[in-house]
Amino acid sequence: MRVILGWISWPGQPISPAQHGGETKSSSFPFGDQPQRIPTPVTFPRRRCHRPHPTPHPSNALSNHSIAAPAMIRRRPSSPAPATPLEDDDLLEEILLRLPPHPSSLPRASAVCARWRRLLSDRRFLRRFGKHHRKPPLLGCFSGVGCRNTVFNPTLPAPDRIPAARFPAPLPPSSHEHWDLVGCRHGLAVILNPQRKEVILWHPLTGHQRRVPYPPWFTGNRTSHMHHASVLCAAAAAGEEDGHMPGECHLHPFKLAFVSCKVLEPTELCACLYMSESAAWGDMITTPTTSSIYNGMPAVMAGNALCWLLRGGNILEFDLKSERLGVIERPTDAHVDGGETFWTWQLIRTEDGGLGLAVLSKPQLTIQLWERKRNCAAGVVGWEPQRTIRLNKLFPSTVLGDVLQKFPRMKLACITEVVMVGYDEDANVIVLATYIGDFTLRLDQLRLTRFTRRYCRDFKTFYPYSSFYTTGDKMPLHYLYLVIFYFNLFW
Repeated sequence: MRVILGWISWPGQPISPAQHGGETKSSSFPFGDQPQRIPTPVTFPRRRCHRPHPTPHPSNALSNHSIAAPAMIRRRPSSPAPATPLEDDDLLEEILLRLPPHPSSLPRASAVCARWRRLLSDRRFLRRFGKHHRKPPLLGCFSGVGCRNTVFNPTLPAPDRIPAARFPAPLPPSSHEHWDLVGCRHGLAVILNPQRKEVILWHPLTGHQRRVPYPPWFTGNRTSHMHHASVLCAAAAAGEEDGHMPGECHLHPFKLAFVSCKVLEPTELCACLYMSESAAWGDMITTPTTSSIYNGMPAVMAGNALCWLLRGGNILEFDLKSERLGVIERPTDAHVDGGETFWTWQLIRTEDGGLGLAVLSKPQLTIQLWERKRNCAAGVVGWEPQRTIRLNKLFPSTVLGDVLQKFPRMKLACITEVVMVGYDEDANVIVLATYIGDFTLRLDQLRLTRFTRRYCRDFKTFYPYSSFYTTGDKMPLHYLYLVIFYFNLFW
């Protein structure tokens, strides 16, 4: 379609009305006047709209009687789509059960959807999760003198690294009270309050506390007597995994062992066992001794006995099954070079659950491992040497090179001075303190990892804390999102 917008004429040739109408006047031809030209109209193409034409609605077509209505088309009912494997709760639970027991595994999986969060927060799933993995991961270590100075030191790398503020140590209500952290086991921490003469069981994941008074026979004070305590979950110690839920030992029956001796001129060691089911202490058990216990060294569970390190390297053994108390002498062939301190001896647990001992030699930077075994031929129990670990070959070269570059005048022997300041039973890890930071030594893998940095001498006891870091069904959703956001920062 074309639109005529106007006429075009040449200069000097006027257009008459007749010519405007389209007629031409001419004289005789060929010698007469030439015919006048009629101006040619100028046309422009009309701009088309690129908008698609609307299609008539079927209802409008049916309303027009001139157009026949199409026949109704019947469709067969579609069969439901087969369910995907992840839509099956049982199969999904089996898949989630095999997630690694890292602190970031369950929180990140819980953020997928509400259905996953419901499965992961179920108590039955958490019980199966702990039973499947058996040993909880080492989350970190508590260190410091007194609860006012106790801090949490995470040992895992990102994104499983838990911030120190997640586990703040409980504070005494009065400045006159002095609380001492003396050990952790089965997700519980043991705190002594000598002023009120009570033992505080603290669950760091939930903040739950339970207080148990000292045994009635204990009449000494903090300055005249050295005392220690250790806790264990009754279900976990007995191997009853079906009724034991990891991370909720504070809700299950537990056993609490309490030992005490005089600080000056000790002549005997006293021990007593508390049962939460009866809420009462048992009979006092004594054994003669000439050395006292180390207040800063927590007990180690070996078999059915709790073992404490005594001054000089001997060991106090408290059999919980028979409720007998005895002293085990250290290996006669175990020699300590470079000065003997309580940081040169460390009780450990062997692969079969027996009692072991680690002896540190400072000049050679070696750790010799001993195991207490029964000689079938002679029928006696004694110490047998196992292996020797050379620490100078395990220190990362990058760490030593970085320190020597910052402090070129510092001697290598000063940098690598090592003391043993803690031990974790579940992970079989010894905590080492040096001038350049604190390290964890995995005895099964012989792997040394630094988790704190410093460039000074600051040796203190570390209390490793192992537990399954689960969100639980009582965690608010907004807190869960904060946890996921923190883990994503280091992912």
